[in-house]
Amino acid sequence: MRPNRRTFLTWTTGGAFMLALGGHAEAADAPAGVLSPWIRIAPDGHVTLVSTVSEMGQGSRTGQIQILADELDVAWDAISVQMAADEAPFRNPDGLNTGGSESIHSRWSLLRMAGATARAQLIAAAAAGWGVPASGCAAELGVVKHAASGRTATYGSLAEAAAKIPPPADPPLKPAAQRRYVGKSIKTLGMADKLNGAARYGIDVRLPGMARATVRACPVFGGTLASVDESPALKVPGVRRVVRLPDAVAVVADGTWAAFKGAKALDPKWTTPATLAASGDVTARLSQAFDAADAKVVSTADRDAAPVKAALRTAYAASARQVEATYSVPYLAHAQMEPMNAAAWVKPDRVELHAPCQDITQIRADVAKALGRPVEQIDLTVTLLGGGFGRRLNTDYGVQAALIAQAHGGPVQLVWTREEEFTHDYYRPASLNRYRAALGADGLIPGYEVVGATTDDVALGGSGPSPYAIADFAHTHTQAALAAPVGYWRSVDSGITTFGRESFIDECAHAEGIDPLTYRRRLLGDNVRARRVLDGAAAAIDWDRKRPAGAGVGLALFSGWDTLICHAIEVVTENGKLKVARIVICGDPGTVVNPDQVKAQWQGGALFGLSAALGEAVTFANGATVPHNYDGYPVLRIGDAPPVEVTLFESPDATVGGAGEPPVPGVGPALANAVFAATGRRIRALPFTQAGLFT
Repeated sequence: MRPNRRTFLTWTTGGAFMLALGGHAEAADAPAGVLSPWIRIAPDGHVTLVSTVSEMGQGSRTGQIQILADELDVAWDAISVQMAADEAPFRNPDGLNTGGSESIHSRWSLLRMAGATARAQLIAAAAAGWGVPASGCAAELGVVKHAASGRTATYGSLAEAAAKIPPPADPPLKPAAQRRYVGKSIKTLGMADKLNGAARYGIDVRLPGMARATVRACPVFGGTLASVDESPALKVPGVRRVVRLPDAVAVVADGTWAAFKGAKALDPKWTTPATLAASGDVTARLSQAFDAADAKVVSTADRDAAPVKAALRTAYAASARQVEATYSVPYLAHAQMEPMNAAAWVKPDRVELHAPCQDITQIRADVAKALGRPVEQIDLTVTLLGGGFGRRLNTDYGVQAALIAQAHGGPVQLVWTREEEFTHDYYRPASLNRYRAALGADGLIPGYEVVGATTDDVALGGSGPSPYAIADFAHTHTQAALAAPVGYWRSVDSGITTFGRESFIDECAHAEGIDPLTYRRRLLGDNVRARRVLDGAAAAIDWDRKRPAGAGVGLALFSGWDTLICHAIEVVTENGKLKVARIVICGDPGTVVNPDQVKAQWQGGALFGLSAALGEAVTFANGATVPHNYDGYPVLRIGDAPPVEVTLFESPDATVGGAGEPPVPGVGPALANAVFAATGRRIRALPFTQAGLFT
């Protein structure tokens, strides 16, 4: 969701200030004390911020509070956050969803303007009541003061009158020097509840008389349920009924374990499609898709891509200094901690749905369609998410819960087994990308071409030259359809393409005999901000230190979501195997709202990316997913996690960038470059366990 400034302030017929973060506000009279549907001030001065952001561990609600508290001028702990309803004015044209590092990225300016506008209205209301000029009044920590007379009024006492004050066209924003909270490591909201178990996730939902359910879906993609003998499940103590779905069978029981046992006892018969997914097909299909007739071509800036592509190919064919390499990444699972779950209660005129979801609008729409109900009847409560990473942008689990509850005739909580998690994910697609360039007389890259293919998706982001000063670039990309379902995965396109780009730049440096750090510095031209991040990472990893044989360091620089970030990774040989010794991250997201939260996001993101690079891969056989649980899908363990050091830079005049997605893409290429420095072996296919270098 990228709201814009023009939809920011609107007015109701009753004169109530509307902060329309995502769309145009409906005309309506505001109740007393409500400055907007987004900001409410209670008589005791407590402020409620209505947010459209699902909380899945990123802690962005804390950052939103810090921004609002500074501009509104209230104590940060006098603000609480409430989830927005999927209705006007909260829903923007794309609906309510959480992802793409947008929680702070898209709300920084809007929350500042909201706070400054409301503060100006509160001051104006106090001044009007006292019969004094507003210029003689000031706000401080929830109180408006008139210095000349010594009079004061709390925000709570002024809110009703302030809602009737026309908002100023351009309220003054506070300078950075006057901020109390932005830039401070304020403790994350709800952390104590998460530590002591009081926090309530989707799996913790309890409804009156609620039954429990699980599903066994068709193991083959595209298959359907043909038949099932229900009797083995019904013999399991506690099992109440078996529900048949188009591509799955569900078991409803008194408890989750009984449901699991009942589902395991079944032997469903399935139809199978003519085309079955198999891992052996992936590379062949991707290779065949290169330069297909329907390939999409993009280029730098607003230039027509076709002439750029043609010129790059002509220059490459004529050059004696060619560099070309092909890089591949596999399908990946999300493997989030909390299994897919939702609770539903289908009533005659309402549907009660409780779900840990990222796409609020879509899950309501899909449940309504499945039940044949108007979407207005779907009452959704968004719970805390025990991890999302893009998986909960899909809605399949919510639809299943609603259909099972409808068949059962009462409230049901659906919980998937871990095996269902792995075999019925919406996977990060596999991709193959060939990079090639004709190097200039100075050894640098004047332009380069990418030819790529991705399974059931088109991944173009992250392959372009930014932040490097490379003039020409063209990316020809094809979608290669395979049977396995794909979806969003943390870092999206950039997590697929950056592995190739940053590995390729390293290969060009070595082809010319130039130090990779020096090479990148030259490619950056006069990009001072990017150079500071690059040099910071190199200094932190002690780039110039001479290392023993079998040890090495690698770099990867990335620009995305208006954030610049550089990874530096050191590997060492230990007992004949390589080990990741250190990860260093230096980054500049523009303004750091909460340093500890950004550091936590970048440390977690780096380990997330390292886990994927080292050993994660989803494979298929006979139309089905091969890894069924963590024993076949090796995620990074605590004992193998290296220390991750984070240095934060700021550029106050730059756009405030995202923090959740940027720490992932650079890990794979930085590791590959470190491995080459240590061993002379270039790894161009993930994961690294395929090469036998890591255990």
